[in-house]
Amino acid sequence: MTSSKKQTNYHFQYSILINNSQQKVWEFLTNVNRWKEWDTELADSHLLRKFSLNAKGILKPKKGPTLKFYISELIVNKSYTFVTKMPIGTLEIKRILINKGNQIEFTDDVKFTGFLKRVFGCILGSGFRAVLPEVMKNFKMLAEQE
Repeated sequence: MTSSKKQTNYHFQYSILINNSQQKVWEFLTNVNRWKEWDTELADSHLLRKFSLNAKGILKPKKGPTLKFYISELIVNKSYTFVTKMPIGTLEIKRILINKGNQIEFTDDVKFTGFLKRVFGCILGSGFRAVLPEVMKNFKMLAEQE
């Protein structure tokens, strides 16, 4: 299930419904060491301290250099944003959970910012956008088993 918002390669999102409690989905979503289990593009990920506002971590994509990130926004059990600095801009990924009765809607919102956002959207965004449905499907399958 995708959003009705206009999608571009530098700002796009994807949503999926999860059959589990919001607490269980949140716990799985914020377990950074397990991101590689559902994100097909990651070789490894970890935080340098517990999951909290301004916590810093490392992402090791399967292709490309190791990246540093930090948690820039956090509403416990509802949403967080993590940011990776890029030349003249950032990559911001906001993850949102919304209770929809017996299901939880999980949205992954990906945005490149700054002067080169369209360039990074063309170079990286189209690939991220193409794999996002599979990544979200993987997340759903694993989160429903938690």
